Amino acid sequence: MASTPHKDYHDDELDPTNIIETYISADKTDSKEELLHYPLRELFNILTPGCVRGDTLIDLSFSVAIGQLLTASDYFKEIIMLESSDVSIREIEKWLKKEPGAMDFSHAAMFVCELEGKSEGWEEKEEKVRRAVKHVVKCDFTKANPLDPVVVPQADVLTSVWYLEAVSKDHDSYLSNLKKMSSFLKVGGHLILFGFLNMSYYMIDKRKFSMLTYDEEFAKKALRDTGYSIKSFGKCKSKLNTHMVDYEHIGYFVACKEREV
Repeated sequence: MASTPHKDYHDDELDPTNIIETYISADKTDSKEELLHYPLRELFNILTPGCVRGDTLIDLSFSVAIGQLLTASDYFKEIIMLESSDVSIREIEKWLKKEPGAMDFSHAAMFVCELEGKSEGWEEKEEKVRRAVKHVVKCDFTKANPLDPVVVPQADVLTSVWYLEAVSKDHDSYLSNLKKMSSFLKVGGHLILFGFLNMSYYMIDKRKFSMLTYDEEFAKKALRDTGYSIKSFGKCKSKLNTHMVDYEHIGYFVACKEREV
């Protein structure tokens, strides 16, 4: 019997609410630690020293990724969110507008408060994100200019969490998408990139979705070839004992854009 083809990121069946519930809701102890707490902790450590700063941050991340903005909103006056999935854009806007049925990220806000040594204040942390996000813009990486016809200013810092491997079909398209994404960032600005190393799929409601498989060396070469100087890199090995995902490591890169490519 032929195997069922994997679905992709832009499939209508990829419900962002199910992604949250499956992997990073408050009751998902193990996967929440790796997929939510680890990147939030590392982002806090990256931004706190003050070396990676600016006025404007652009975020292009997998699905409804609010978590990293809970830390970023302390350091940037303006945040622009980019997303290529219409259903994810609708869920992001529901959360920003505090509409009924919006997803609950309070546990992520509480965790960020703990990182900052605060025992309370998570509601204000969420409100700070809502005030900082000035635009939510649809992007389409099948276009030469993914934001056309919208024009946004180049950012001082660009954050991206789990996105490129979700939307890239092969290594060539990963490189092409990275170059397009890098056009959103100023020369001299910093890219903070989180990715899954050696992953091929993830499961949502018994449906299997594709992820591009690549390793640490490929990612480093891709960044160098796209005009970046890598300033720091870290990774953590997966400890999840599950058939739901198959990544080996979570990796992150902090890279300075030295030239246009």
